[in-house]
Amino acid sequence: MPETDYDVLIIGGGPGGSTAAAYARQQGLRTLLVEKCEFPRFRIGESMLPTTNAILRETGAWPKIQAAGFIPKYGAMFYLANGPAEKEVDFRNSLIPGLESTYQVERAKFDGILLDHARVLGTEVRMSTTVRSLVSDGVGNRVELEDTGGRRMVTARWVLDASGRDNVFTTDQKRALDPPTSAKRMAVYSHFCGVPRPEGRRAGHTIVVRLDDGWFWIIPIDEERTSVGLVTTLDAMKRANVEPAVLFQQAVDRSARLRELMGAATPTMPFHITSDYTYFRRELARERLLLVGDAAGFFDPIFSSGVYVSVWSAQQAVKLIVGADREHRGLTAGERARYTSAIKRHAGVFRRLITMFYDNQSFAVFMCEQVPWNLMPGLTSIVAGHAELTWPLWWRFKVFLCVCRLQHRFHIVPPLEFGPPKAVAPAG
Repeated sequence: MPETDYDVLIIGGGPGGSTAAAYARQQGLRTLLVEKCEFPRFRIGESMLPTTNAILRETGAWPKIQAAGFIPKYGAMFYLANGPAEKEVDFRNSLIPGLESTYQVERAKFDGILLDHARVLGTEVRMSTTVRSLVSDGVGNRVELEDTGGRRMVTARWVLDASGRDNVFTTDQKRALDPPTSAKRMAVYSHFCGVPRPEGRRAGHTIVVRLDDGWFWIIPIDEERTSVGLVTTLDAMKRANVEPAVLFQQAVDRSARLRELMGAATPTMPFHITSDYTYFRRELARERLLLVGDAAGFFDPIFSSGVYVSVWSAQQAVKLIVGADREHRGLTAGERARYTSAIKRHAGVFRRLITMFYDNQSFAVFMCEQVPWNLMPGLTSIVAGHAELTWPLWWRFKVFLCVCRLQHRFHIVPPLEFGPPKAVAPAG
């Protein structure tokens, strides 16, 4: 086998890239990670899922996360924007042991911890470095990098693309997308001070406020600041024909629940906008190049699955290339297909939850006080991130989705009323 500069080159220093680097170094692979930004840098996606904890324990990063002072997260609260309906999802009620809690994180700090951990394990990290071209011949990869010193070529047997949603580095593999399955959505968000929080365990809950055509997230990220964002469709944004910050405020003003939560809030930074939330690449692996995390695909963030899917796909990618590397070969067609299928199947569990969330009748089933046939513990496990559908979860999820379909015809539970603003009881 021809000698290369590195065994593995990883593009992107977010959670997926840093986790992949940590796993690769644990296997003794010579690892280079390149990141186009300097850290710390702002990122959205501050709410973790408990299933992420076990992966970070495997890489050795978990004690550093525990010591970082992040806010504990024990569950989530779901509210209607203009109605009394509310639902708590408490992770203690999961069917799966070990999913009781996780953290809400400031991504700049969180991502920095994971990247520093990969560096401590022996990863060579180059910041402010962009991939300009990549040529793979089935034996290795020639990658052109650009930094402040100019352009240079490096070689690596494997490349893991964990560059996120940004298409700074594009290939024909990344241009081919699966057909869209939902409306294109966008988010308008900022960090705020002055957002009230519930007391006790609920203080760290993610709060989701469901609008008739979208939703708000409210996520505490430290003692003072709260991440708040509006998710709506691109079509709704175009019809409104106003600046994103105005659209955000209009949505708050129309909702009794949001007026209560945001009445004294002040932004601590300018509003950000993210669009094109839902996509998936058609092919996630080639002989020596695999897509990881958001570079592979991303679904709506309603159930906070982004960081978890990123680190889980990083774990799967490194396991796959380590096996092939020991046999001095690239990935077979079957291995590439199985990797693509596994990532999409795992993410697809969250996609079905997202479809449920946006369907008013299905959401009524989710929000009812007692979900029929004691299905809620299984749903809680999945909302906590357990997308590996073991039998106790599989049958409960299937029955829940069946009840959602029946709800359209038979109103098994009382339907929700998405009506005009009305008074609601105080949250928390």
